[in-house]
Amino acid sequence: MGAQALEDAPAGPTQDLLTRRSLTGVVDRSKHSHVVSKTALDKAREAPGSTKARILSAAEEVFASRGFPGASTREIAARAGVNISSLHYHWASKETLYFAVFRNIFDRLVALVRDALEPLQAQHQDRKAIIDQTMDRLFDFFADNPNVPKLLVRRIVENTDIDVGVERDVLVPAWGVFSAWMKRLGQKLSDTDSRLFMLSVHSVLLIYLLDSQSYQSVLGGSVRSGPLREQVRGHVRRLVQVLLAT
Repeated sequence: MGAQALEDAPAGPTQDLLTRRSLTGVVDRSKHSHVVSKTALDKAREAPGSTKARILSAAEEVFASRGFPGASTREIAARAGVNISSLHYHWASKETLYFAVFRNIFDRLVALVRDALEPLQAQHQDRKAIIDQTMDRLFDFFADNPNVPKLLVRRIVENTDIDVGVERDVLVPAWGVFSAWMKRLGQKLSDTDSRLFMLSVHSVLLIYLLDSQSYQSVLGGSVRSGPLREQVRGHVRRLVQVLLAT
């Protein structure tokens, strides 16, 4: 049996036991469940065309459009072009997939900011230039990945109903990393002011880049393309500089 056939194989009795343990772990918010999810995520990243990666991508789309309560593993499986047994073989449960989607997004955001900041700091550019270029990259990430603002806004609305450890194990550590970078840039902010700054920038990016019909009507088009994209990106840059100056 080839590697792809093994990967697509349905869950057997042993896998069913692991699936039940993993599902219980996620619901109980155990550390073990998140180790399992992270390992699956690593494999999906290493093989972007694999079944595991296709399912993760499909899950991102379905969770973005329907939220956690409205999403089903059957719809995710259908969108990925696999059967339901294959989905549970690769990702154990809907909760595991949901956690992995957010882990993947915030890992990418952390890597984006790190890769933007470190070379700029090494070149001894001034603080304003570093912040402007980093914000441009963040803006482009949200603009080019429309599922991301949808997912993050849904998470804000739904987080009282779904507790799979996303805030504790993904969001809070990521905010800690961003806060540490702000201090490296010489920003003398208290911990509370630092969090308020990051949440303000986060909220502005989400609301603009949801690119909702109401915002398109007010602005006269989509903020994801054309001259309007450049205008809004520049507006966000200036807003960030004003926030840091106060």
